[in-house]
Amino acid sequence: MTREVAGYLARLGLDERPPTTVGTLFEIHRRHAERLPYENLHTMLGSPPAVDARTTLARVAAGGNAGYCFHHNGVLTVALRELGYDVVPAWGHNWEDDAERRDVHVGHLALSVHGLPTDDNPGGLWWPDVGCGDGLHDPLPLLAGEYRQGPFTYRLELRDGGWTFHHDTQGSFGAVDLFDEELTPEREEAAHRRLTDPADGAYARKLVVQRRLPDAAETLRGCLFTRTGSRTERVELTAYDDWRDGLRTLGIALQGIDDDALRGLFDRSLAAHREWLATRATG
Repeated sequence: MTREVAGYLARLGLDERPPTTVGTLFEIHRRHAERLPYENLHTMLGSPPAVDARTTLARVAAGGNAGYCFHHNGVLTVALRELGYDVVPAWGHNWEDDAERRDVHVGHLALSVHGLPTDDNPGGLWWPDVGCGDGLHDPLPLLAGEYRQGPFTYRLELRDGGWTFHHDTQGSFGAVDLFDEELTPEREEAAHRRLTDPADGAYARKLVVQRRLPDAAETLRGCLFTRTGSRTERVELTAYDDWRDGLRTLGIALQGIDDDALRGLFDRSLAAHREWLATRATG
C-alpha cells in the first residue's frame, strides 16, 4: 500500500490496512461520504484542481479538499485497487427529462466492484459512488430494484452495458445513466474543462458543498445551507464568519486559501443570493 493510500485511509480514520471484504468496502464508502465533502470551492476561486486521480489522492492524503465526482471516484478507484479489489471503471451523465437523457455526454466518473458475493447479492457486483454529493451513503448492489438508505429511497435499473440510478425526490438531481466502460484520459480532461469553464461551466456557476450523513444530506449552495432527511433545516449564511464556519463544518479544508479570495467568493455568493431572493419576492 502506497503512502498516499495510507494517508487517504487515515483521513477516514483507518490507520491499518483493512481486509479486502464487502464490510471494508462499506466502511470506506461511509467514512468517505461523511468526511470528504463533494465541492467546487477551488473552481469557484478560479483554480480548478486537476482530475488526475493520483494527484487528487496525494492532495487528499495531505489534508486537502477533493473536488467533484471525477476527483472523488478517481481517488476511490485507486485506493480500492491498491487494497486488492476488482474495480471496473464506468462513466455517465445526469439527466432530468427525456431531452437531457438523449443528450449523452460525459458528466460523471463512476466505477463498479466485482467478485464480492453475499447472500443478498450472489453475483458479487457492487456500485460504490462517493461522487454524487447528496447521493449514496452505502454502496448499492448492482441489481435492479428499490433501495432505502436512511430517509432516502433510490431505484436502480439495469441496461445492456450499464445501469440507471434514480435519485430520491429530495435529491439535487433526477437520475444518472452509467456506462460500464473506461473513460479515456482525453475524454475525462475534455469533460473537466467543459464543466469547470469559468464562462459557462456547470460547476463554475455557484458554490456547492455537500456531504452525506447516515440520516441526512447537507448542502451549502451559495449562501444557503440546507439539511434534508430525518430532520430538515434551512439557514441563510449571510455573514462572512458564519459562512466560513459553515464550510469548515461541512469538512472543507481552508488552509492555504487566501482570505481575500475567500471573502471575494463570499461577496459574490451573497450578491447572487440576494438577487435570487428578490426574484422570488417579485415572482
